Amino acid sequence: MIRRTATIVFLVLAMLLTGCTSPEATRTRASGPGADVGNRQSVVEIHDGADPYWHTPHVAVSAGSSTAASPR
Repeated sequence: MIRRTATIVFLVLAMLLTGCTSPEATRTRASGPGADVGNRQSVVEIHDGADPYWHTPHVAVSAGSSTAASPR
């Protein structure tokens, strides 16, 4: 009875520990290309063609403006 209980407890613990293993554990680390092999070009352009400041209002005072405060 005790041997059967110990075997069941051991199997349950083994399944829990196996289930908690990360799929990233087998990924190549610093020496390899990483997870996205072949999923990108050699030169990556972030936001290529996007205009992130399209609707941003231009609130700027030119350097020669009379409304700009000048330090004296």
